[in-house]
Amino acid sequence: MRVTPEQHQLLKDAAEREHRSISSFVLNAALREAQAHTLPRQRTREEVDAAITRAQAMMKKLVPPGRSLVDEVIAERRAEAVRGE
Repeated sequence: MRVTPEQHQLLKDAAEREHRSISSFVLNAALREAQAHTLPRQRTREEVDAAITRAQAMMKKLVPPGRSLVDEVIAERRAEAVRGE
């Protein structure tokens, strides 16, 4: 990889702040960046709650008033149990 003298100085300064060699610093930064793109990040409780709320709002628009999807699923499971499935 080619860097300008200014970029090299920035890397050198950053490596010195962490008391590491430039090659170690660059390798570690590259590995962190690669992992950030391959590993899913942990969602906060608030993010999960917001995603669930959005999904529920989307589904609510699709289900007619008075219809219970839960009751329908329970009825299907009971019918399957009677049939031995």
